[in-house]
Amino acid sequence: MSKYRVIKSSKTDSDNPIVLHKGDKVICIEESSVDGDWAGWIYCKSENNEGWVPKQILNRNDDIGTVLEDYDAREFDIEVDEIIIMNKILNGWIWGTKQYDPLTKGWAPLNHLEEV
Repeated sequence: MSKYRVIKSSKTDSDNPIVLHKGDKVICIEESSVDGDWAGWIYCKSENNEGWVPKQILNRNDDIGTVLEDYDAREFDIEVDEIIIMNKILNGWIWGTKQYDPLTKGWAPLNHLEEV
């Protein structure tokens, strides 16, 4: 597994991130720009929440999407020099754990990190 060092602090702006399960239906509201750091995300509304979802985990039929795998949009608050252990990279973000908190998983923006 790759390790990334935080080079720019970031605080999450969501106290209630969207959590989806395989087979859930969502309404697809808006797609991110195809250029830049955040390409490949779709803003979706579920039965009880809303948030950005990776395009790759949705099977879309017009504005209705079926979720293809479990997804949790939880983000880390990160501070400079923390180490993130990467599980996967997706659309400009890393999903993983903090080196000193391996039980908590979350997303961190790739443009705030450097591989070590």
